Amino acid sequence: MLRIIIIKELLNNITGLRFVLALSISLAVFTVGGFVFVSRYDLELQEFYEETSRNLSGLNESSMNLSQLANHEQTIHRNPKITWLFCEGFERTLPNSFKLDVFALQIPDVTGATNFLLPQCVDIDWMFVITLILSFFAILLTFDTFSGERERGTLPLSLSNSIPRDLLITGKYIGAVLTLAIPLFFGMLLNLIIVNLSGFQFDSGQWQKIAAFVTVSLLYLSIFLFSGMLVSSRSSKSSTSIVISLFVWIVLVVLIPATGKIISEKFIRVPSRTEVDRMIHEAQTEIWDNSERYGKNAGSWGSNLNADWINPPARARLYNALTDAINRINEDYINRIMEQVNLGRRMTKVSPAIIYQTLSEKIFGTGVPRLQSMHNQIKTYKNVLRNFLIEEDKKDPDSWHLLAWRHPIIFSQKPVDFNTIPKFQETDQSVGNALGSALWDITALILINIFLFTAVFVSFLRGDVRQR
Repeated sequence: MLRIIIIKELLNNITGLRFVLALSISLAVFTVGGFVFVSRYDLELQEFYEETSRNLSGLNESSMNLSQLANHEQTIHRNPKITWLFCEGFERTLPNSFKLDVFALQIPDVTGATNFLLPQCVDIDWMFVITLILSFFAILLTFDTFSGERERGTLPLSLSNSIPRDLLITGKYIGAVLTLAIPLFFGMLLNLIIVNLSGFQFDSGQWQKIAAFVTVSLLYLSIFLFSGMLVSSRSSKSSTSIVISLFVWIVLVVLIPATGKIISEKFIRVPSRTEVDRMIHEAQTEIWDNSERYGKNAGSWGSNLNADWINPPARARLYNALTDAINRINEDYINRIMEQVNLGRRMTKVSPAIIYQTLSEKIFGTGVPRLQSMHNQIKTYKNVLRNFLIEEDKKDPDSWHLLAWRHPIIFSQKPVDFNTIPKFQETDQSVGNALGSALWDITALILINIFLFTAVFVSFLRGDVRQR
């Protein structure tokens, strides 16, 4: 009996205009998204290679001796990821350039060779298509599931055949899922074919992430299928059902996500870059004005390190305090930005769209989670490079063994082999760790589905199936 209901629903759905529109638009958007991704990814990959080559060249030139290497500022550019095809996470608007030496890590910047006079097109990744377009079609597919049959007078006839209501609900739901899966999977397949023919390949770990992403995408779309069914079970007319269903969709997908920025800015204030520069200047001025706390004659300097009025260890402590102030203020600035974004998302997680976006970014390691991860990895790399220099400096008996910003003569002048210098290499989370970090979001989607199914069942069980 269940199979008959599913087949009937599937046939009714795929022969309707809504399905034709859903399939046509899905194929068109996935096709355009594939071509846009290929063209933009190639340009950004070329820019990444150029920036990386420039950084390594500068690192090579600065490796003539340890002191030069210590004061060399590196510029690390973010690597474009092929998984942007699935969930770009708005990374093209996020900082992509990190400047650092062994003393300080600067605030990341946004760089690129784009023309600011030309508007940046929306990233048509899989998440965008599913979040907006297919969730909209999920509402259109189910808004008249019950109300339409009431109007036509076929609902009492269906239930007169001793069909349990839970079986009817399950059959209609599975039929709707299968209907929506057709434009979803055919669109994905066409998109992958375009990308594959352009020479892009995915490794086993990426395929596992794609499989996880497709699964959670179906969970997300299922919420809107249930939402349409719930509204339809309480409505006597399809015209009423479509209005209420679209209102629910707009609130969940458009309005609530848009309030995240407003809410977070209300509770957490992020200082401007001008204010950050002012705080750094004030902190360093205070350190200079109290330089004696770091040792006698810490504020005095000259070329004769053996002079009585020169105190190299105290001077090193003073300048390390200056760079510590820079790092502390910059780190606080980055933390406030992260806190603001995370607060906005937490406050708007009543929207399944926000849960799905956060979940997708965690699975593929893109967006805000990647920015935070890369910032932490670069901090770790800075410490690794610093420890490398200190260990190499210990081998030089002529060095003062003092590592201080802008003070090369108190550190080793010993040459260093470029090949032995640690280089930054970003690491991605494994599939298991990615899913582990997203466990609560996956659970939230499952619980919302269970709640809505229960609500549909109870509503339909108590509802009047007769035409009104």
